[in-house]
Amino acid sequence: MEWVRPLSGVSLVVPFYHMVSDAYVPHVSHLYRFRTVAEFQSDLEFFTRNFTPVSLNDIVSALNGTRALPRSCVHLTFDDGFREMHDVVAPLLQRGGVPATFFLTTAFLDGGGMAHHNEISVLLDRIESQPPSGTKLAGLEPFLPAPQGGASSLRDRMLSIPYTEKSRVRSLAEILEVDLNQYVRENRPHLTAREVTTLVRQGFAIGAHSHDHPLYSSLSLSEQLTQTRTSMELLEQFDFRPKAFAFPHNDDGVQGEFFTAVFSERLLEVSFGTSGFVSHYHPRNIERATMEKTSAPASQILAKQFVRAAYHRLRSRGRAEMPAVSSAASGPR
Repeated sequence: MEWVRPLSGVSLVVPFYHMVSDAYVPHVSHLYRFRTVAEFQSDLEFFTRNFTPVSLNDIVSALNGTRALPRSCVHLTFDDGFREMHDVVAPLLQRGGVPATFFLTTAFLDGGGMAHHNEISVLLDRIESQPPSGTKLAGLEPFLPAPQGGASSLRDRMLSIPYTEKSRVRSLAEILEVDLNQYVRENRPHLTAREVTTLVRQGFAIGAHSHDHPLYSSLSLSEQLTQTRTSMELLEQFDFRPKAFAFPHNDDGVQGEFFTAVFSERLLEVSFGTSGFVSHYHPRNIERATMEKTSAPASQILAKQFVRAAYHRLRSRGRAEMPAVSSAASGPR
């Protein structure tokens, strides 16, 4: 990792997580592999040994030009606002003196529900534990997307239901006799406002993660701005600063008009994507690297990200240094 980090040009490392738990979590376990407590503790040890932890305030101050960040620094972030952020993650961060930001989907605070992909995970859990009869399978069919390419299994077809067609998930739940509202009441997947207040009082930063977790590239600009404004306004009750936002799913396909709007009206001071350590075209949108979907140690995950960033950096430099070619020379031969 040491040899490639300078080539990558990356000084600020921003990893992101969704879940840390030793428990089986039905609303997440069918979506991706998350870190166990021991794995997360190992990550923390790695980060604090190799990087200087910085706060969200430090990052925004650097963007504003009022301070400089250390040459090799790290800021940990956590998306979705699951209850485990208060119960599991915050105590470990406090013990290590590590600052972090928790990005919250505001619709789901205080038992307001779950994102549609988390609901799908709950349904997949029911299917796995209680395989449906042929009659129920036939009943599911009208609400499933058509098989496409490799996505032909029941699981894949359910997971391919987009946010824009999330009403299908409730229809599937009814057929499978799963009460998703009861699941939320009994399992309390997300944080409460009181728990968020506790996190803020403990010195952690919070930010918005949209209102109900859509894929932004599937929305119009107006819908993107509404999602962002709604989530930011609902977090005002916590009097949070600085104004930060993390894109749900990813920031792929989000156009410059969005960034111009949110930063010109000072709705946001910084935003975060999920494309690894490759620089984004907008200087206030910082890309992050996932620490999930693998059991690999943090050193290995970051090494791959540094290699990828170095490749993109060198490739961009090569394009910039390439001599201009006249239109005559570049025409058909």
